[in-house]
Amino acid sequence: MRNSRSYFRNLAPSLLIVGAVMVLLVASSSQGAKQQLVFKKYPNLKLGFTTQNFMRCLPVTLENEKTMVDYASDRGFSWIELRDPSAVLTLDECKEIADYARSKNIEIGYAIHKGLLDNDFWEVFSRGLKNAAVFEGPKTIRSLGCGSEFSTNKDKKGWTVHELSRAIEIANKAAEKAKEFGLQFVVENALEVLKGDGIMYFGITEFLANVNPDVGWEFDTANFFSAARVWTRPRDAQLFLEENIGRMFYIHLKTSKDRKAQPFLSDNELDFDVIFSTMSKHGVPYVAIELLATEDLDEIYENHERSIEYLKTKGFISAY
Repeated sequence: MRNSRSYFRNLAPSLLIVGAVMVLLVASSSQGAKQQLVFKKYPNLKLGFTTQNFMRCLPVTLENEKTMVDYASDRGFSWIELRDPSAVLTLDECKEIADYARSKNIEIGYAIHKGLLDNDFWEVFSRGLKNAAVFEGPKTIRSLGCGSEFSTNKDKKGWTVHELSRAIEIANKAAEKAKEFGLQFVVENALEVLKGDGIMYFGITEFLANVNPDVGWEFDTANFFSAARVWTRPRDAQLFLEENIGRMFYIHLKTSKDRKAQPFLSDNELDFDVIFSTMSKHGVPYVAIELLATEDLDEIYENHERSIEYLKTKGFISAY
């Protein structure tokens, strides 16, 4: 009996140590568990961001895109829009990024940054098609609608009838080629007017009304108010959204305030709840935060955090 008591006395400290280690392991596991950012009111939506937000600090390279995947995974995002403006990533690099994203459970949509009428559109788009096809996610390839024809003319409100005709022809052909790769071609609204005057200039309304059904739309939630050469009334933007939701595939979630794009999310001129509810109802899940890019990486991360907190405060998202 004495030996038995001695055995338990000697064992007690060991049990205490083992118990303490177990507590630490459980605590560590709990702290290390990654939270996921999810929409509360509209659970079928997926929150992500565009790498454009970081591009002034992190130019497009294989390693930088992996860093973006890491950040998305660590912070609880579901997907990213990989912005490769001139399609400088090679196909092999995109395959490596796609494999890495898959291992982190992050979806990727691919985007170039060329206008339909830009001289190098087809050169960049052709490279981008092959790159975009390797990623799992929305299966989109995105471009701008307007391009150099607007950037070289600060007074230009919309396309001429000749420019509109060419843009429609190019968009139709791009959508056809994208479909061959199992992709959806989408065009973003930007500098062009919402609706033209029917004589001198034309806008995104006339463009979408005349392209083939295979041409999709990527909605920037601030551009109608902060970028378009003619300011859009929020009610008109809402009606346009509702009329064209059937050809919309994802959004850039961006804030316009006093007709200026903002560095982080806050109340937008077109209420985000209107946009989210319309997307949810029609099964369009992909939401990508887009912020004004700066040259200060810490500031960019901080602006992301402020944007996430805004969405939480408004009751749109939670972290689980």
